[in-house]
Amino acid sequence: MRYNRNASCSLCSNLCFSSMTVSQFDSPDPEPGYQVYSRRTLSWYDTIVHRFSNRWLWNCPTENLKQWFDRHVSSNHLDVGVGTGYFLKQSTKLVPGCRLGLLDANPNCLEAAASRVAELKPEVFQANLAESFAERFDPYESLSLMYVLHCLPGAIPFRRRVLQHCVASVIPGGRLFGATILGQPQPMGWWGRLAMEKYNRKGIFGNLNDTLDRMQEVLSESLADVQTEQIGSVVLFAGVRP
Repeated sequence: MRYNRNASCSLCSNLCFSSMTVSQFDSPDPEPGYQVYSRRTLSWYDTIVHRFSNRWLWNCPTENLKQWFDRHVSSNHLDVGVGTGYFLKQSTKLVPGCRLGLLDANPNCLEAAASRVAELKPEVFQANLAESFAERFDPYESLSLMYVLHCLPGAIPFRRRVLQHCVASVIPGGRLFGATILGQPQPMGWWGRLAMEKYNRKGIFGNLNDTLDRMQEVLSESLADVQTEQIGSVVLFAGVRP
C-alpha cells in the first residue's frame, strides 16, 4: 500500500471536513459523523448499509449500485469517500495491473479499503474534500463518489465546490459518477423517514433539502452529458469532464 500522508480527503464522508468550521461553509458540526467510522463500525457497515438499508430504507437494492459502478469505472480510477472498499472489491473491471487511487479523510476507511483491495496496490491519499487536491497526483480517467454527497454538511453551494475539486482530478473527457440519497421527497416507508431524520439530526447525513432537480443542476454546472437515474430515494449519476 502506498500511503501519501502529505495529502491533506467515507463512507458518507462528513469525515472529509474535520478541519472546517461552521462559519467557513455555513455547515453543521461534522464531528458526530467523523466519530461514526471507527474500525469497529466499519466491521459491520456493509451488513447494515448494503444488505439492509439500501433495500428496506432507501428502496434501492445494492445490486443496482454495483451495476452502476461497474458500468462507469475505468482501469485508471480514483475512489473518493472509500468506505470499506465494497464497490471496488465487487468490480469486474478493477484487476491487478490497473491504476487505483483511494482518497478519504478518515484513516480507518483508507486502511479498510486498501486492505480489501491490496492485490491492486492502490495509491492512498488522506485529503480533505473542502480543499483542492487535484495537484497532488496525475489525473484519473474516472472518479467515483458513492454515497458521499448526501453526507456533506451545508447546502448546495458546498456540494458544488466539492464536485469542482473532484472534476479537476479527472482528465478531460474522463467520467465522474456515483450515487447519493435524496432528502426530498422523503422515503416512502416509515422506517426510512425515521432513519433519515435521525441521521440528519446527528450530522451523519446533510441531505434534508437535496432534491433530484437540485442535484441535476449542480452536476450540470461541472459536467457534460449528465445522466441520472432515480431508484427509490437514491439517485445514480454520471457525467463527463468537458
